[in-house]
Amino acid sequence: MISKVEIRAALDGSWLLLRNRPEGMAFFDQSIQGFWRSFSVIFLLVPVYVVSCLAEKRLFFAENLYHPDAFPNGSYWFAQFLGMGVDWLALPLLLALLAAPIGISNRYVSFIVVRNWTSLLASVPYLFTYILFLLDVISPGIVVLLSLTCLFVVIWYRYQVARIALQTTVSLTIGVVVLDVLLTLVISQVVGLLWGA
Repeated sequence: MISKVEIRAALDGSWLLLRNRPEGMAFFDQSIQGFWRSFSVIFLLVPVYVVSCLAEKRLFFAENLYHPDAFPNGSYWFAQFLGMGVDWLALPLLLALLAAPIGISNRYVSFIVVRNWTSLLASVPYLFTYILFLLDVISPGIVVLLSLTCLFVVIWYRYQVARIALQTTVSLTIGVVVLDVLLTLVISQVVGLLWGA
């Protein structure tokens, strides 16, 4: 179980990495125990994910893609949470298989620890955007625009994290980030098919 002290340290480290400061790595527990514990971060992300799903549903209604009374709530939430779990594990599992061939075995554990923990900070812009939308502060068009902006910022942040944690070439760093993004996009498409989007 992760502690408040560990959460605070990881957020401090995440902020330093966002500012391109490699010393942020020291704030994370990069042991094998820390590696497995970092996967518990998903439970801290669940509230953010619920807010994002509620915002997505509201966008469907705003665009008249679904009527609220006919929306498949059960299959929607099942598919979304299944997708969240698969997405959380997909990159670590795939990189575990690729680590030796692409030469990142010695940095794999550190990268996954930091990748998992920095997801907390990366979720903040989305959280604020979706809350503003759910509170009727911003329109559907603005939420889509801000979500795209958040996506580009988070991709850049993912690159920063991968570059510092993996300490490898630019091309390999970009490849890892692209793989992460593509996995998320594919899983998102499958999730949509599962609930009938």
